[in-house]
Amino acid sequence: MHRRLFLAAAATTLAVAVIAPVAGADPTNAKNATQLQAICGTQSVNVVVNGNGEFTPAHDIASTSVFIPTAFQTTFTFTPADGGAPEVDTDTSAKAAPPKAGAVTCVIPKQMLFSGPEGTATIEGTVTGFFTPR
Repeated sequence: MHRRLFLAAAATTLAVAVIAPVAGADPTNAKNATQLQAICGTQSVNVVVNGNGEFTPAHDIASTSVFIPTAFQTTFTFTPADGGAPEVDTDTSAKAAPPKAGAVTCVIPKQMLFSGPEGTATIEGTVTGFFTPR
C-alpha cells in the first residue's frame, strides 16, 4: 500500500514537478503545483511544475522562462512515519531524440516533496533539458 502510494505520488510529483506555466495564472498557487530548487551551472533556479506527464515543463518563478526536460536521473525516497524501512525509487529516462543545442544539466539537491501523517518524501538527482526562449 505504501509503495503504491509512494510510486503514485512520486510519478505525479515528477510529472507535476518537471514543468508547465499556467496561462494567465500564478503557477505557484495552482492546485497540485510542486515547487523545486535546481542548480543549473552556477545559477540556482526555483521552478514550479504543474502537470501530470513525466516530461512536463517547469516554470522559472523568477522569469517567464520555461525549462523543457529531455532526460532524468532522479531518486525519490519515501520514509514511512511508522519507522518502517524507507522506499527508494530511481527514475532514469530520456526522450528518444532530444535537441542538443542549448542543452543544460541541472542538479536537483535533496529536498522534501511532501510530509504528512503517512511519512515524508524527498527527491534528488539531475535533469537535462533546455530553457525557453532559446
